[in-house]
Amino acid sequence: MKAGLFSAGYFKIIVLSLLAGILYLGAQFFVDTFRVNRIWMDRVEIPSALAFDAATFDFLVEGGAIWPVRDGVSVALGHAPCNTLAMRSPETVTLVSGPAGEAGRKYVRELCESAQGERIRQQVANFNQSYRIVAVSDNRAADSALKSDQGVACADGVSTAKLFVPARCLPNKWEATIAADGRAVQSITTATISQFDYAFLASETESFFGDWKVITPVIDTQTGEAGEYRFTTTMTLGDMPVSIRTIGAVRSISINGAPLTIDPEVGRDEVMAAAGMRQLASLAILCADDTRSIGHHVRCEGENPRGRPMGTKIFLAEPKGRTIDIELLIEPSIRIDRGLRRYLAARQNGAPDVPGEKVSLGFGRIRVACDLSGFAVGKSARGRSETGCNLDWNVPDNQRVERQSEPLTGLELAGLPVLDSQGALTQKAFQLGLGGLLGLGTGDSGSVAAALTRTEEGKNPSLTLIPDYQEKALAALEQNYTCPNDEERCARRADLVILDAGGEDAGNVLAIASLPQPRTGMSSWDIETLELTASAKSPLAAYAWRNYDLRGTPGSAFKLVTALAASQHVLDSGDKALESVLLGTATPLQIADLFGIAATRPSFNGRCKPDYEERDPEKMNALPIPGARDRIVFCMGNSASSAGVRSGISHILETGVESGCGDARTPRAGMCEAIKRSSNLFFAGIAMYLDADKLLDPETGFEHTDPVSDLILAKEAARFFPAARDPDAIARKSALDILDVNYPATGRGRASPLIVEAGLPVPPGEPRRLRLARGGIGLSVSASPLAMATVTASVATGKIVRPHLVPRAERGPSDDPVEGEPLLIAPPEKQALADRFLRELRDGMGAVIRKSGGTSRSAFAKVPEELRNSVFAKTGTAPVFNHVNAPSDGRYASWLVGYVDPQQGLPGIDRKLAFACRVAFSPSYGGSACGPIVRDFLLALYEDGE
Repeated sequence: MKAGLFSAGYFKIIVLSLLAGILYLGAQFFVDTFRVNRIWMDRVEIPSALAFDAATFDFLVEGGAIWPVRDGVSVALGHAPCNTLAMRSPETVTLVSGPAGEAGRKYVRELCESAQGERIRQQVANFNQSYRIVAVSDNRAADSALKSDQGVACADGVSTAKLFVPARCLPNKWEATIAADGRAVQSITTATISQFDYAFLASETESFFGDWKVITPVIDTQTGEAGEYRFTTTMTLGDMPVSIRTIGAVRSISINGAPLTIDPEVGRDEVMAAAGMRQLASLAILCADDTRSIGHHVRCEGENPRGRPMGTKIFLAEPKGRTIDIELLIEPSIRIDRGLRRYLAARQNGAPDVPGEKVSLGFGRIRVACDLSGFAVGKSARGRSETGCNLDWNVPDNQRVERQSEPLTGLELAGLPVLDSQGALTQKAFQLGLGGLLGLGTGDSGSVAAALTRTEEGKNPSLTLIPDYQEKALAALEQNYTCPNDEERCARRADLVILDAGGEDAGNVLAIASLPQPRTGMSSWDIETLELTASAKSPLAAYAWRNYDLRGTPGSAFKLVTALAASQHVLDSGDKALESVLLGTATPLQIADLFGIAATRPSFNGRCKPDYEERDPEKMNALPIPGARDRIVFCMGNSASSAGVRSGISHILETGVESGCGDARTPRAGMCEAIKRSSNLFFAGIAMYLDADKLLDPETGFEHTDPVSDLILAKEAARFFPAARDPDAIARKSALDILDVNYPATGRGRASPLIVEAGLPVPPGEPRRLRLARGGIGLSVSASPLAMATVTASVATGKIVRPHLVPRAERGPSDDPVEGEPLLIAPPEKQALADRFLRELRDGMGAVIRKSGGTSRSAFAKVPEELRNSVFAKTGTAPVFNHVNAPSDGRYASWLVGYVDPQQGLPGIDRKLAFACRVAFSPSYGGSACGPIVRDFLLALYEDGE
């Protein structure tokens, strides 16, 4: 009996265990399925309905129901009519290059009656509307908005706009009619304003523009012609003039029914002076300038602007409080591909046709490819064979649908509101200079704020920024930043980046400030257009981590990377000769012989003539650089040109410990002294020694033009700030690694890489080794302040650092295999040598601040000794006087990069800090321009802590 009971109980246990196991496995299955489904819901791949439309589009084009219409400067699309007559008797419709009569019925019915046909007709309309366009906007709200602390109330009745004006905040108040017959025309939202072609209308200086009023020109599908349009509105002016901009050429202006006569000599300054007192206006009809880059324009009054995007800028003043009815007569603008315009210009100048050359046009889903040789000014054609244009439907087989996370609202930084309840940047955050970092809010496409997402728990992320540091960084810039001639705004820009450089938090961005600040009240269209087409002019250019031009040249600050590349090479290769040079045990003559440094002889033809017979190191003042064919093309020296170099390689010979280098009072010349003195000969020589042979074709012995992936200098730079991250390493957007290449939109949140240009392909004949030598001293290099701050943070910690905006606790452990690597990688038996190299580097940076001859000693001379002894730095100066935007007194990109290793008990600074300062278009060198900025920031921390 007992045995039976035991068996029954045992059986129950087994059954219950099996059930529990099944339930557990089932739960795991549902959990895994839910996780997979959630991933699928986040990123869904679905067959596109538009893919089905592609077959229908091809069918209609082949049947002649859709056709291209071309004149001498433009392309439009025509299609068979879908009116009542066509619906009743489709066989009577004439198809271009298609079958007539009953055979054509199926094409008309497919175009006019099917759902696919309806979508295709809409795309045809979008195509035509986007190439023939008329639009107007104005900033009538600016006068009251700039006087109010709240900015301007938006049309939704809830939100206000002060920092920037989002779309639909200020609805357009213009009415439009066809000039010929007075028929009203409705605004259309499907027409696309080409931001590339109309970038010259975007304003970085004016505020509070409302939405564009975009209308559909009535286009004759047989001829492609469109008439003029009349726009009217009523507005009351205040103390400021109103700016009106149009897409299309304004042919006449009337105020209260009377024609407005405009003196072409009147400019904006005169109108501004008349504002609020009398009527005065200026007008400029502009055309896109095909000879220059995007965003440039020329006046096109008196020219034939046909085929070139046109726009008009009107600046109007009236007596304060006067209400006016204003009427504009506007000729539509014809947006034509820039390649076609250049072709037509060349044809008019007698250039021959190039057989087979095509131009591609496209808006929306339709793409048109036309033979350029088929265009002739004044001639028109219809149909594919007559026009030489092929039509295609552009759509992938599958569409990827990204489901965006809910935008952040109510974001705070240490109790300070950063984003308000609408997701917009707060006024206080703007005043702290966070507009350059975060953008103007979650509605600012492409900004960091728009890229931020909530954590998996649904909470707002934290940020690593310290408000007090941010405030002091901005104040240090403002105290030392001026524009030429006391202008309010100028091309000169200043940036200061502060990173944590200690322990597990190394790389955290503590402050990131830039000047000038974004102008308040810019419209979203202006911001997006400048960001997309002329990033360097964008009010949110994010110069602290993005490079656009020569302003991103770090100059001698990059010599830190060159020194580290040389040190790592010695550790890897056992190169004893280079080791002795770096450690200061080689003589100046030995350095000259290793790097090929020579003396120069006088030259009257501007060319460098090295004198290899001279053996006095004090006279060995040039590094001869061979060109593509081995002829000497340049002599690198310790000044900007090969003529008049001021000193030989012996200029780095100093008395050891007294100069801040080594442990003895014996003469030495090494890495430490070269950093302190910022020797071009030393670091250009290193670059040539390490990598010059890789730029030569082994068969010919001459320079090749191909990319080079194994340059030691370039690989070292990529360790600090790579061009891209492994996509598999980007697992959590909430981590917001500023190197994340998966940021959406225009990528303002994507940092520019640290690039050595010598590894990039070059045009034939360009002296590539000159690029390499320049790269060794930071000239043919592209770097941002954030990148250089990352370099110095890595030097401070002895490990590779990555910049982060979200604290470690929220982003989790690093998934970057390079982050946390030793700065110099060495086997145990060579670790002592690696430590010696790092000491040489750091001692040189200390001597820059504290020792006679240091390139930033004067800026820190009066700083309290305990603070001065904690600072390690490197200056940098790069010439940018050839840049188109450079002011007359802004010849340089001036840098100071480094770190603070606080002594025990140093007031106000309780952690290691890395810094990078850059003043672009500065009139002075790095130590003079950036030294006071960094000094004032550190002094502010120090004095607060006393």
